[in-house]
Amino acid sequence: MIALIIVDMIHDFVDGKFGNKKAKKISEKMAEISDRFRKRGDLVVYLKDSHSSSDAELKVWGQHAMRGTWGSEIVEELAPKEEDIVIEKSTYDGFLFTGLRDILKNKNVEEVFIVGVATDICVMHTAFGAFARGFKVNIIEDLCAGTSEEAHNWALNYMKNIYGARILRSDEL
Repeated sequence: MIALIIVDMIHDFVDGKFGNKKAKKISEKMAEISDRFRKRGDLVVYLKDSHSSSDAELKVWGQHAMRGTWGSEIVEELAPKEEDIVIEKSTYDGFLFTGLRDILKNKNVEEVFIVGVATDICVMHTAFGAFARGFKVNIIEDLCAGTSEEAHNWALNYMKNIYGARILRSDEL
């Protein structure tokens, strides 16, 4: 089985505190791709930052995506469907301190496709989490947005060269 992992398409990263214009632009195409995965019977997983006041990230980025706030909610264009899985995370890697690995293993997932924000932070760290746990990693580059275009491209090359991730575009799916 295959899983599409949508990383941090939440208000604080799309249209809130750290709003990313590219993330806003790709959300419609991301919704179309999500529907395509669902129609094939693949798993769609949403990861969303959902912080408490003791999380380490807050020391670096300040208060953001606080659990239960508008900022930590998935943007409306990508509202999860009933069959989707939504996982709250407290750090960059969607596998760390969450049940994501077990969920994927229990559903016999062997390959993941990762999209979202930021390419050079949470997408990259989640790709490492997948790689380190034995999943085949794919990054859909035109459905990811970095903190800058330079950082986006650097992260794509890093994931390709260090994790063996396949980098592809949404029109190749």
